[in-house]
Amino acid sequence: MLRAAPVLFLLAASAASVVVPAPAAPRPGVWFSGDFETGGLEGWSWDRARRDSIVVVTQPVRKGRYAVRLTLAPGDIAASKERVELKIADKEIERLHGSPGREMWYGWSFFVPIDYADPPGGQFQIVGQWHHRPASDKPSHVIGPPPLALRLASRDRLSTLILVGRASPNAPTRTLGARPVRRGAWSDLVFHIKWSTGSDGFVEAWLDGRPLTHGRMYGRTLYGPISNYLRLGLYRGKGFLTTNHVYYDEVRIGDSYQAVSPRR
Repeated sequence: MLRAAPVLFLLAASAASVVVPAPAAPRPGVWFSGDFETGGLEGWSWDRARRDSIVVVTQPVRKGRYAVRLTLAPGDIAASKERVELKIADKEIERLHGSPGREMWYGWSFFVPIDYADPPGGQFQIVGQWHHRPASDKPSHVIGPPPLALRLASRDRLSTLILVGRASPNAPTRTLGARPVRRGAWSDLVFHIKWSTGSDGFVEAWLDGRPLTHGRMYGRTLYGPISNYLRLGLYRGKGFLTTNHVYYDEVRIGDSYQAVSPRR
């Protein structure tokens, strides 16, 4: 027993030296935080065709231990379209803070793999959208493009994020900002939106700490008095024959740039 004592002492000392990182302190002004650090999808709901369409992963990660990978394969139909998207489970957050006249800040990190396959024939790809809701809480099918969307344009293995807006479902698309993104690297995004059915609404956005828009882009940001809601993932047009992945991390909604920025 005397010989075993030093070994037991060393094992105990090694165990005592293991440091478990403390959870990050909540940021002031954050209304929703979705950083996947629980190792699961707590706080989220989704539209997906298969269970493995949305998976929490340990690589690549923007911060902490976890991020989320969304996978879209040909024929993956969810909510009647080829899509895989996350939504905030607590609908009251966006209803409370997204009514006409209110302002909201959104931030998240986004990762495009190096081997991301280009779309056929210039088909659209949406990787973030603020979608309109039905006019009431009764089940209703909402049709038409959203008031605001973040598109991913991919050609010749190069990718560009394009923020677009519409004044109504039938109005032409208006480009609010566009900048290239590096594949195989995380991109940090922040959006500041004033919700309005009139010309006083605006959007301003930043990519990796630099302006994505030329200041505030004024115009209608709501089709009606009902708040929009955020959808993150892949939503694309017809004719794709490839399986694509995108990754998200550090998703926050709050009352300021400092509250939501992934670069803090």
